[in-house]
Amino acid sequence: MTAWRGAALKNRLPSRPGRGLIQRAGLNSIQARLTFIALFFIIATAVTMGVAGYRFMIRFESERFRDHFSLLASYLAGSAELGVLLGNEEILAALCDGMLKIDDVQWVEVVDRSGTLILRRSHPDLDREWGVAKAPVMSRSLSQGEALFTSAETTLEELGQVAIGYSLGGLDRIREQFARRFILISLLLSLAPVAMYWGLARAINAPLRGLVEVAKQVSRGRMNVRAAGGSLRESRALAGAINEMLDALETKRRELNEANAAVARQQALAEVGKFSMIVAHEIKNPLAIIKGSLDILRKEEPADADLKRQMAEYMDDEIGRINKLIEDFLLYARPRTPSFDEVPVRRLIEDLKKRVFLMSEEIRLGVTLEENEEARLRCDTALLERALLHVARNALEVSAGKGPVDFDI
Repeated sequence: MTAWRGAALKNRLPSRPGRGLIQRAGLNSIQARLTFIALFFIIATAVTMGVAGYRFMIRFESERFRDHFSLLASYLAGSAELGVLLGNEEILAALCDGMLKIDDVQWVEVVDRSGTLILRRSHPDLDREWGVAKAPVMSRSLSQGEALFTSAETTLEELGQVAIGYSLGGLDRIREQFARRFILISLLLSLAPVAMYWGLARAINAPLRGLVEVAKQVSRGRMNVRAAGGSLRESRALAGAINEMLDALETKRRELNEANAAVARQQALAEVGKFSMIVAHEIKNPLAIIKGSLDILRKEEPADADLKRQMAEYMDDEIGRINKLIEDFLLYARPRTPSFDEVPVRRLIEDLKKRVFLMSEEIRLGVTLEENEEARLRCDTALLERALLHVARNALEVSAGKGPVDFDI
């Protein structure tokens, strides 16, 4: 009834919508959930920090990359002042060829103040993506009317402009290197805490599984099992409390068994005493009859044959009654465990016919059994014969010589 009510209550309880999804995902244990939560937050943190750091580093490197070529353009503009001022292409060509030897420089051009191209040098194969760094070519000039060797303020005059075209492939390579490094660092930062969380969850989950196994063993009746605490202080404390409870339960069960055994012994003794009083009371009457019969037979006056026969029958009946009482008492005091064996029915019936015939000639035992039938019966032969003989004896006592007793099997 309890199991049926539990099943019915379970069927009536509303199921959570996400419970099936959690079970299918394998997150129905403490270890799996702790590992999943740790993995989620650690990966999210690592990815966030990685993306932010990656963007910061890329922005920083991009600025440094552009500043590098801007510095090269300024250096080229300062070196090209004389060539632009004189219009000497040989000087400018040497400077431009020197710039083209620097990594990632694609082309170099020099223009005058009016924007007319003076010189352009470039590699034969240009990249599709490139940037441009420009710098003006400035010249210092003296104010009008000032002497050659007098100290006076100088003014800067723009003579033209230089431009350097540089490839962005180097910047892309730097970005790829930083991306690989940040991915590797993020994975290491994610896997190390996840491994530690997994070890912690395993340290918590293993003792819990042990406690569940102990509970199953106790439910099967085994009280000698004990729980292992594991490596954590909390799990050891929980296992210790459960072991103390099991010790107390085992002690109480032993005391209860001893008390039940004592009560059973007292009840058995009380029943035996009660039955002994009944047997003693029942034996008194047969003993009195036997004693009276013996007293009559011991008289000096000889008794006739009919009286002797009658007294002998009285004593025989009472001795049989006493024997029956003793057998009943022994059967009650020490009941025998039945021993079942397969015996042929024909042999059992033949033995029963002989015993019944010895009891009284007034019993007629009728048996209907086919000649070729080999029926077998699984029973305790001794107890079955005793029961059938008791039935026959009771039938004889009830009939009291009023006629034959038919006993059909």
